[in-house]
Amino acid sequence: MKKKQSIKSILFSMRTAIILLLLLTAACVLGSILPQGELEAYYTGYYPEKLASLILLLDLDDVFHCWWFIVLTIALCLNLLGCNLLRFPVLFRQMKQDYTAEKRLEDWDGEAAAVLNGEPEEFFRTMHFSGTETGVTSEGKRFRYGVRNKIGIWGAWLTHLGMLIIIIGFALGQIFQQKYTVYGVVGETLPVEGTDFTVTINDFQTLLREDETVEQYVSNLTLTDTKSGETAAGDTSVNHPFSAMGMKLYQNSTGWAATVVVSRDGELLQSEILCAGEHLTIADQPDLVLAFNAFYPDYVLSDGQPSTASSNLDHPGYLYTLYYQGSVLGMNVLTDHNIITVEDLTIAFMDPQQYTLIQLKSDPYTWIALVGGVLILAALFLSFYTRTEELWAVEQEDGTWAAAGRSRKGGILFLERIEEAAVLVNEKNNPAGKEIE
Repeated sequence: MKKKQSIKSILFSMRTAIILLLLLTAACVLGSILPQGELEAYYTGYYPEKLASLILLLDLDDVFHCWWFIVLTIALCLNLLGCNLLRFPVLFRQMKQDYTAEKRLEDWDGEAAAVLNGEPEEFFRTMHFSGTETGVTSEGKRFRYGVRNKIGIWGAWLTHLGMLIIIIGFALGQIFQQKYTVYGVVGETLPVEGTDFTVTINDFQTLLREDETVEQYVSNLTLTDTKSGETAAGDTSVNHPFSAMGMKLYQNSTGWAATVVVSRDGELLQSEILCAGEHLTIADQPDLVLAFNAFYPDYVLSDGQPSTASSNLDHPGYLYTLYYQGSVLGMNVLTDHNIITVEDLTIAFMDPQQYTLIQLKSDPYTWIALVGGVLILAALFLSFYTRTEELWAVEQEDGTWAAAGRSRKGGILFLERIEEAAVLVNEKNNPAGKEIE
């Protein structure tokens, strides 16, 4: 009759852990495929009605922060913790009690993997066993016993512990991580909203390959703590962040900006740097708003649509929309020295340049996930390269020694090594080739 499993054994089983891992993996895949954090209108407009409803119902628009993802993560943590707590006393007892000469010789059926001609010390050294135990069996026979790499039995246990630590570190990072975004052009000092930091953009370069394609974007930045006065400068590029004062500064993206000049009757009224995608409220005219929609470095019309022939600033084009009291007053592309005229106002675009977008992140718990990763690497080494092996030899009535052993992994290969070592030792002890009975 099949024994009924307890609730504890089900909750803290490897099968449950694998199921939870598969569910979390599927959730992560969905979170990578589906755009995250968009407005509800985005999903209803982009996806079929039923699929959009399912995405919103299951909170797939914010997978990594939805309630069921958190529940699955907590369940996996509890499973790993439970597995480790249940396995620890078993492994500890195994370390203390299972690897002893008394237990091994008691369980041994007497079958030898090899026969030694003479004392077994040289044989144990050949097999790289040190610190061996000697004694006499209950039958009055001399024996020698050795065990090595007992720590290898902790490989799987440490793997579970490492996974648990990584999950905890990641979860704490998601809860307490702080993210900020700044963008601007060279020479600007940008406040990091909600902090005491400012970021000064000292330089920005687009590195090109020989075929004129972009190889890398590099920003030289100065991070300043306005409260303490501390500063730090360095370069950040794609996938190579600059770290300072507990912050990591990432080169996130780039785009185009231009200086917008507003004049009234020939006198300068307003001059501001505007990035593509931003808008500007005209001074003294709050009902008049200029939106800088897009920039084309080498402007051409292609099938009636504005585009750029190259990335070179050969024929700059500025796509704008002008609003008055929320209604579109005009929309066009300005090129060369063309200007916008509204009654006594003139608006011009000039000095196009690339801006850089920098993302700042602060995660005080990254080190926890790092510790978990190091622990998993150590655990994998223990699991696959540190094999727990036992070796023993018992003296026989004819003066020879019967040698045997066991290994937690690769048992057949270990027995072959015993046979090979025995042949080497016997040849050394019996160079004349005398037959061993």
